[in-house]
Amino acid sequence: MKHKCCIAVLFLVLSLPLALSALTTEEEKKYGKQMYLQIAGSATINNDPYISIYLQGVKNRLEGVTSIPFPITLTVIESQTVNAFASIGGYIYVTTGLIGFSESEEEFAGVLAHELAHITRRHVAKRLEKEKYINIGMLATMLAAGLVGDSKAKEAMMVGGMASAQTLSLKYSREDEDEADRLGASVADRAGYNALGIAEFLKKLRTSGRDTAIPQYLLTHPYHEERIIRIEGAWGRSKTRVDTSFYPFLSIRANLLHRPPGAGTKEIWLNKYHKDMNDPTNAYGASLAFMSAGDTGESVKVASKIQSPYRNLFLGEMLVNAREWKEAAEVLETQKDPIPMFFLAKAYEGNGKTEMAVSALRSLVSYGPVFPEIYYKLGMLSGRTGKEAEGYEYLGRYYLETGKRDLAKTNLEKAVSRYGMNSKEAQEVLKLLDGMKKPE
Repeated sequence: MKHKCCIAVLFLVLSLPLALSALTTEEEKKYGKQMYLQIAGSATINNDPYISIYLQGVKNRLEGVTSIPFPITLTVIESQTVNAFASIGGYIYVTTGLIGFSESEEEFAGVLAHELAHITRRHVAKRLEKEKYINIGMLATMLAAGLVGDSKAKEAMMVGGMASAQTLSLKYSREDEDEADRLGASVADRAGYNALGIAEFLKKLRTSGRDTAIPQYLLTHPYHEERIIRIEGAWGRSKTRVDTSFYPFLSIRANLLHRPPGAGTKEIWLNKYHKDMNDPTNAYGASLAFMSAGDTGESVKVASKIQSPYRNLFLGEMLVNAREWKEAAEVLETQKDPIPMFFLAKAYEGNGKTEMAVSALRSLVSYGPVFPEIYYKLGMLSGRTGKEAEGYEYLGRYYLETGKRDLAKTNLEKAVSRYGMNSKEAQEVLKLLDGMKKPE
């Protein structure tokens, strides 16, 4: 089952309640991490380098103009539900449905800045502090169910009064929303975005009629018309001052590659392309449509004619998928950004240049927490080149980030053994193992 909700319910049963008063920063980080590990094991995390890596840059830009006592971790969940939520400890979750629904980077940045504001003002933490007992597993399960839009999981959780009561801990008050609107708009503006992004997103979401039901985002984030009016009144002169030209391609990708089969999106983009072949977004959508249908020849042909500064990236990916390794490397070697670097590593690997592939992947290690496939490929290739300890470490990191705790533990313990207990590398791995321990 794609969302593995049965695993989430199992976490609910196994996790013990925590008696809380005022949460310290370290406790927030600890419990936030525990919730993340459980969510990673019960929901499908997006594994698209475009989405994972590019949105990390948006997050960093916003985070750089805020004051938060812990780093922000942004996780993208594979789900057509339009939702985003900020948890304790600096963890923010967004769905691919929300990414595809946001047609501009300003809209997405507005939502993300709003969630950052909830963390800055400790809205979730304060609500949890008011509860006598908090079951971390239960909250993680409820949050995962809301993100993936699984009604059966929600029904299973609501059988007890405690679950019903703690649902309120995941729903913001009107005062929380107003404060997050004010601070979030300010954060977006300071980061170089038009602060009206969240207002545009809310207006579109409210009138979308998506599935004839209120979108999930409006259920966890209570909506009222005055919010939009106040944002527009305060930030009517705000302008975008950063390059947002890449986001439309990202939105197309989320809608085309991360939707259930039979959604009809491929045909839509092929029709758009045939009507206007010079529009770069139409050409990109058509190239993706051909690629997803297995027609690699047409995907390469269309990508080679895209009139965009991002042409070489798009063409390089299509060549990699066509297994034209040498040609892909020649196109991608002119690019230095992290997304093309990942595809360059795949081209090197396909061409038998393992050491060059490892070198390219090493330059991307900092993106491993948001795009775990980097860890996986490094683990496999390191082992292939004789670096056994390093191979086990990166495989352990991959399984840890994807919620497979037992496999993570096994590989990390093997890494410690191969490194040698007293080595610097082993001590770093031991910290990861220690962080995997469940709250007492």
